[in-house]
Amino acid sequence: MDSYSFDIWEFLAGLGIFLLGMIMIERALSILAGRPFKKMLRKFTNRPVKAILSGTVVTAILQSSSVVSLMVLALVGSGIIELSNAIGVVLGSNLGTTFTGWIVAFFGFQIDIESFALPFIAGGVFIMVFFTGKEKIYNIGNLAGGFGFLFLGLEYMKSSIALLGQNFDLTPYVDFSPYLLFFVGFVLAAIVQSSSAVMVIALSALNAGMIPLAAAAAMVIGSDLGTTITVIFGSIKGTADKKRVALGQFVFNFIVDVLALIFLYPLLRLITEGFGFSNPLLSLVAFHSCFNLLGIILFLPFLKLFARLLNNRFKKESTMIGRFIVNTPTGLPEIAIESLQKEVRHLIERVFALHISILNINPHIFALGNGIGFENYYDEAITDQYLKIKELEGELVEFYVNIQNEQLERTDSVRLKQLILAIRYVMTSAKSVKDIHHNIKDYHRSINDHLIGLFGRLKIQQESFYLDLFKLYQSSISIGYFEGLADLKQTSRTNYNKLLDAAYSKIAEQQLSEVEISTIFNVNREFYNSNKMLILAIKEVLLPEAKAIDFDGIQEVA
Repeated sequence: MDSYSFDIWEFLAGLGIFLLGMIMIERALSILAGRPFKKMLRKFTNRPVKAILSGTVVTAILQSSSVVSLMVLALVGSGIIELSNAIGVVLGSNLGTTFTGWIVAFFGFQIDIESFALPFIAGGVFIMVFFTGKEKIYNIGNLAGGFGFLFLGLEYMKSSIALLGQNFDLTPYVDFSPYLLFFVGFVLAAIVQSSSAVMVIALSALNAGMIPLAAAAAMVIGSDLGTTITVIFGSIKGTADKKRVALGQFVFNFIVDVLALIFLYPLLRLITEGFGFSNPLLSLVAFHSCFNLLGIILFLPFLKLFARLLNNRFKKESTMIGRFIVNTPTGLPEIAIESLQKEVRHLIERVFALHISILNINPHIFALGNGIGFENYYDEAITDQYLKIKELEGELVEFYVNIQNEQLERTDSVRLKQLILAIRYVMTSAKSVKDIHHNIKDYHRSINDHLIGLFGRLKIQQESFYLDLFKLYQSSISIGYFEGLADLKQTSRTNYNKLLDAAYSKIAEQQLSEVEISTIFNVNREFYNSNKMLILAIKEVLLPEAKAIDFDGIQEVA
């Protein structure tokens, strides 16, 4: 490897670890951010000055404006702090990161990020391993581990290009213009993800007499802008507010850095002659702190206006799960009820998808002639699917209540009642299967072939049942709804009895343990109840009121 190359795999691994840490932090914060924690954060960031001071102090402690800025992205993404206050923290972090330069200039000390990261990773992972069942403690470990991985990823990215920084000859660029070092600083900071690291390089070059003070100052200015690339990458797949924070930091740094370049020599004279800094190393770090402080003073009066301008950038994505009720007014009940019915069907499809995901049934067999399938839902984690189902239920109930407040015809009232019943039934169905998800995962890990055989039988029964029910649900031939649902109701009961008989046979042969017996009985019962509720939900959607009432009177054959 030559002096200007770097280990691409180490860099990409560092980026992967870095992103893993970001994900862990955001997930942990979303769970740990209870009411007291949110109140504490809001207390220390509820005013622009306090937000700036908080950003300055935290960054001075952590010695990384990139990490603090990424923390702010996570907090904004979790809805804990507002955009204007988040920008204040980011502005303060720019000043806080200058403390590294002061430490290096005074003591020649360079922060070892890896040694700082490893205790976080070790402690966090051990907490996660030993406290799996305790959600709060587990997520404290998740948070600590996330911080560790974040630091470790940054360290790997920096070390992968260590030779580039160590062997970078600055002299040729100085021969052209000190201002060219601005671009050198920008590129280096963008690569190493740390303006502090570039500051160390500049101090070393300045101390060795390789470059003059003005060139080192221009390089430091460039590094301030280059470090914003970290936050931009961290916001690419984030919410609109995350992107606004990243844009806010870039705009702030760009304006301040351009002004610092324009007034480079006057500011340096102020530092060296006005403040009496004769040591070039201290002059450089003082210059770094000075232009960041002046930038904060310049932006502070306009922070609220700046936040409002940023709010006009990037489309605010809808947080609603619903597709049909989002922009439907309830003042026209007939149209609103039609939208509600479409949304209830959407909810039922999501519950179908949850069930087949839990059983690991191939979703492609449900892609019928109308093109409807479950692939889009199937790729989501089970917990995410269920959470979105619950959120959609909340949206539907709220929409239902708003329709209820309107003047309704009797037919509208009847249909509305059926739809709310369908919501209740299908949510009960979803909960029954979701509650035994852990039992189904245990089956896959079981070494008892007899238990696995029972589960395989259950899966085949359910796959056939879901496919037949879904075909009926999507059928446009309404004349067969009643009979089809009645047949499936009996099929579900028959399947329940068959699996019960098969389980009793295994019990008689002593092929199941006591725990396995209890589990298979519970799983069979929950699927039977879930099927019953799913049929009742679809019955309310497909059948008129009179037919739905008649259906409830059908008795199953035991």
